[in-house]
Amino acid sequence: MAKAETMSTRSPRGTKPVSQAFFSALESIPAASRAAVAKAAQVMIRDELKTQRDATKAAAVKQKAAQSVATKSVATKSVAAKKSVAAKKPEVKAKTTATKAKAPAPKTPASKAKAAKAAKPASKKASPKKAATKATPDKPVEAPAAA
Repeated sequence: MAKAETMSTRSPRGTKPVSQAFFSALESIPAASRAAVAKAAQVMIRDELKTQRDATKAAAVKQKAAQSVATKSVATKSVAAKKSVAAKKPEVKAKTTATKAKAPAPKTPASKAKAAKAAKPASKKASPKKAATKATPDKPVEAPAAA
């Protein structure tokens, strides 16, 4: 396998003093166990960095949750305030509709056709012949008068 090429970008600030401190501390370890100590130190460093990242993420999530709860409580309070204002408005509307209901309704025909029938004068009187043909059990049929 080929080794990965080193990147030509710069290392972050503070890298050199940390690596120098690591190697100077590693020099104080006997040569026989130096490799094992270096590997164990790298694992411990990775674990510590991972723990710090997780703690930072957890704190951010906790803060976000606290903000959303605070936002929801403010929203709930504003909704409750709107409901109380809305509850007061129907009472006012109920009073106005009650006064409108007490006022007499104007007497107007329901449709134009009814209005036209009501406005027409009574048509010609029925002739006596037609009256004779339209007999009902209550009314006796009258004979036409001689002229």
